[in-house]
Amino acid sequence: MGNRFSSRTENRFNVKLPVTEYPNGKEAEALHVKEIAEKDYETEVVGTELPVVLDFHGGKESKACEALAPRFAAVAEKFAGKVRFLKVQRLANAELAAKLGVTASPTLVFLQGGKEKGERLSGEEIQRSALKARVEAMLGPVAAKASP
Repeated sequence: MGNRFSSRTENRFNVKLPVTEYPNGKEAEALHVKEIAEKDYETEVVGTELPVVLDFHGGKESKACEALAPRFAAVAEKFAGKVRFLKVQRLANAELAAKLGVTASPTLVFLQGGKEKGERLSGEEIQRSALKARVEAMLGPVAAKASP
């Protein structure tokens, strides 16, 4: 017969420590996401051949935007070289936000050739899977299958 306490003590120390959803989020963001200002819009968004995902964020004071950042960076890392991932602080670039009709943070706008393509994502609960699906839809079926 085994020890009657063995299962209890074995599980007692089998504790999973909390881990961030995307542990390399800051590194991925630094490499694959670029912060732009209103003055950069023409060259960075309209002037590029690649599709663009534009994240209008509220800055560090916005909990929803802070929660989205690592997910945004993870998808940016996955589609590096195929899609540009850019961030714009909504309040500091109010004219651009108004031009594109963005009134809330976070709001993700999908653009190609300077024209909006596909449905926006907005709000506190933007999931990585929804973002990835929109990017794949923007790229089309052939390009989306080629991504790892």
